[in-house]
Amino acid sequence: MITYSAPYARMRALKGNLLTRIQMESLLQASDLQTIIAILSQTDYNDQIQNLTTSSQIEHGLKQNLILSYTKILNFMRGKSSRFIIDSLGRFELINTKSIIRSIIRGERIEDRSLSVFSLGKYHLLPIKELIGAKDLKTFVELMRNTFFANALEIGFQRYESESNLMSLEIALDLSYYARLHESFESLGLFDKSRAGKLMGIHFDMINITWMLRFKENYGLSSEQIFQYLLPYGWRIQPPVFWKILGSDDILSALRERYMRPYDKVLSSVSPVDGNLILGTEIALLRFFYEQSILALRGFPLQIASLVGFFIMKEMEIRDIMTILDGKILNLSQERIRPHLITIKD
Repeated sequence: MITYSAPYARMRALKGNLLTRIQMESLLQASDLQTIIAILSQTDYNDQIQNLTTSSQIEHGLKQNLILSYTKILNFMRGKSSRFIIDSLGRFELINTKSIIRSIIRGERIEDRSLSVFSLGKYHLLPIKELIGAKDLKTFVELMRNTFFANALEIGFQRYESESNLMSLEIALDLSYYARLHESFESLGLFDKSRAGKLMGIHFDMINITWMLRFKENYGLSSEQIFQYLLPYGWRIQPPVFWKILGSDDILSALRERYMRPYDKVLSSVSPVDGNLILGTEIALLRFFYEQSILALRGFPLQIASLVGFFIMKEMEIRDIMTILDGKILNLSQERIRPHLITIKD
């Protein structure tokens, strides 16, 4: 418990920088992009968005602010709990890896690749500078040979060469990353695992549910193909029920009819958002995830679940800011934007 006194205090200070409901409503009511930037310039995000003008630049800056929050807390952590938070932060290594691969395939100039890469400072687990400079995908894979993505890249690269299918390569990277994150979580003490296990399990459940829907509806994959891509680390959606859900013509109905609590209730009133049922499902799940993160922060303080809860809240805030910002760029009304939001939904 003493382990978390300093990082918890740092997290509480950073939590004070989260936007209030009034500030989020002000963003929603803003008339244009310039007004949104003016509002954000009065918040903790100011340093990362100064002089930025495009949506992609601003999103990158906001997420760099999230990374900064990770590093500020990590400065007070040691041991297995530190490794777990570093591996949580490692999701940005996954994002960087995919971004550089796409850049190489598109034939973009090396000097342009770094613009979309997130800086993790001393917490990079990959040779990021060398990867940015890779002349082709084969060189990129060779540079990753001694990293935790090595096996996934070897397999995914072979499939990409034979099928020209980038999705298979990216899913291989996803599965590799989440396996590492789960392994890191399992190394924590029993108290931390019991408290943070629900949040982690919900995270994996959300991924599995949305992947099932997308792979089936958008890509037309068979149940056998989808099964290979699911994560066996969920809270409620675990391997014994995968086939029962995948065997149904309607995945959402299967979750409700089999009383997959709490998802039967969470998904009971899901409706399409902008005509998209999968998007409506994802938003309902993210709102539930956000609510659970708030509860984690209200629980016993000196535990890793509090830190995980804070990072989730921060990430959902950034998601909402970008949803509002992109909506304003498209001249959408508040009424069109609000159903997409997670942190304010009324």
